[in-house]
Amino acid sequence: MSKEAFNPLVEIRKYFQYLQDLGYSLVPNCKEFSLKMANGLTSKEADLLDFFETLSLCQDCGLYRTRKQTVIDKNFNQQDIMLVGEYPSREDDFNGYPLSGSIREHLQKMLLSIGLRVEDFYTSLVVKCKPPYGRLPEEEEISLCKRHLLREITLLRPKLILAFGNLPPRALLGESESIITVRGKPFKFRESVIIFTYHPNYMQKNPAVKRLIWEDLKTFKKLYESLK
Repeated sequence: MSKEAFNPLVEIRKYFQYLQDLGYSLVPNCKEFSLKMANGLTSKEADLLDFFETLSLCQDCGLYRTRKQTVIDKNFNQQDIMLVGEYPSREDDFNGYPLSGSIREHLQKMLLSIGLRVEDFYTSLVVKCKPPYGRLPEEEEISLCKRHLLREITLLRPKLILAFGNLPPRALLGESESIITVRGKPFKFRESVIIFTYHPNYMQKNPAVKRLIWEDLKTFKKLYESLK
């Protein structure tokens, strides 16, 4: 057997270490565990695939009735940095992944200015389903959906998170937090450090914040370089 061949014992040890890191003192009963290991998945990959499947079927709030699909980024190939937006656009709802279409083009330009690309990040949203009729997400929808974002962060364990708009600070720091007061400041959140800044859509309507976003991006870049 080559050194690169799948070794169930190695993967089991990784799985137990992962559970210990999450704070489990007992091993949870999971009948799919051996099947996933047999298919060559690491524990992290198996847990993420479980999460994606559960999320795609979510009916926690009424948004499932009007969505085209749950908006999830399933490309989690070793990224240790994460982008978090607010809620799906019409393009996101159609394409099935977050921060897509025209907003992705703007994000790409912004990130290239600090030597990064959208593809370097895992992307997510506070609310995973598009609200109907162009309205904003309601408080109950935000409250019910933010637990999925917290689960995502727990599973992915990103080192750095760059978050856009008003919803991420409310979901991650508390309902009273505003982007105006938290932007540009590094916040420790579990095993991650978060930088909040204005949403690119807001910049299009208010060009004056472009300078502030640029300052926040430079702060993020410095933190990223310090990790490397």
